Amino acid sequence: MINRLQLLRNVGQFDSVSEAASITLLRLTLIYAENGRGKTTLAAILRSLGTNDPTPITERARIGAVHPPHVVLDCTGDPSAAVFQNGAWNRSLGDIVVFDDQFVDQNVYSGLAISPEHRQRLHELILGAQGIELNQRHQTSIAAIEQHNRQLRVKGAAIPAAECGALSVDEFCNLPTRTDIDSAVQTAERNLAAAREQDAVRNTAEFAPIALPAVDLPAIEAVLRRDLPALDADAAVRVQEHLGAHRARRGGVDRGWDGAGANTYFY
Repeated sequence: MINRLQLLRNVGQFDSVSEAASITLLRLTLIYAENGRGKTTLAAILRSLGTNDPTPITERARIGAVHPPHVVLDCTGDPSAAVFQNGAWNRSLGDIVVFDDQFVDQNVYSGLAISPEHRQRLHELILGAQGIELNQRHQTSIAAIEQHNRQLRVKGAAIPAAECGALSVDEFCNLPTRTDIDSAVQTAERNLAAAREQDAVRNTAEFAPIALPAVDLPAIEAVLRRDLPALDADAAVRVQEHLGAHRARRGGVDRGWDGAGANTYFY
């Protein structure tokens, strides 16, 4: 809290004023005067003390003054005097807010235009120091989320749409990892190849039935039941029948062989 205005020197309308040092400032103090008496300069001094910015004072340095602006204010706290000298304050009071035409120009509107910067500054003023800190943390989190989302969009765009199929990018990325993926891919490829060959298989003619020859089982059984002597006798009968047929063709006489290999004539 500011208790007294001890010294105002070489700033704005004030050449060297110390009379106000005897006036104690209360919680509510009204200062009034005609135009051009230094009310705006006093508001600039308070703004400079609240923001620790020397510009509002240095830009009001008196023209032709030998020494730079010098301000001494009696304040609560340590040190008890807030001194502006050599272009800087020895302390600042961060709880000072000055509502004047400059405040309106910066926060509410400038001329006929109301820009987004005005809304932002007014919003920060309403929030206060703690609210501004929380808002900055909030904005930092928003920036981090936006950066994260941009990276997700870039990575999502890198996944071919054919790979995702009917799945979304999130669903595709959440698919469980399969340790048998290689064998599963091979099986799927074989199934796909088989499916592509279905038409060829479907249009191929059926196999022709195999016609097996007729088997005369009774005749085979009859042959198997015959022994060697019977076969020998049968063979002899067949030979005699053959020779008889040959002799008939030769006029009743034919030449053959006996068992010993001598010539034998048959009549």
